[in-house]
Parts: sequence; C-alpha cells; structure tokens
Amino acid sequence: MSGQDKAGEKITVRVPDELPVLSKRAARILLDILMELTEVEALDGPQERGSDDC
Repeated sequence: MSGQDKAGEKITVRVPDELPVLSKRAARILLDILMELTEVEALDGPQERGSDDC
C-alpha cells in the first residue's frame, strides 16, 4: 500500500501476509490496551457541542 503525503514524498506501508501468533502475555497486553481505550471519555459517545454544530 503506497501513498503520497503533502510534500510529495512516497510512503510505503508493508503488512504481513498472515496475523502473528500471539503469546498469552502479548494477548493480555493488547487486551489491557483495549480496556484502557474503552475508558477514554471521547470514545464513550458524542460530546456536547457549542452553537456552531448546525
């Protein structure tokens, strides 16, 4: 997957063909990260906006 940024430099992203096998420790770390992200106020729902949301 490639793209161009604003400066015209080429950006290439390489992803593996298959998902890596997760160890129990890695799975727990990822689960902790997901749990922490779900507690972020911005992800709980839309926040109240000012009068410019028309």
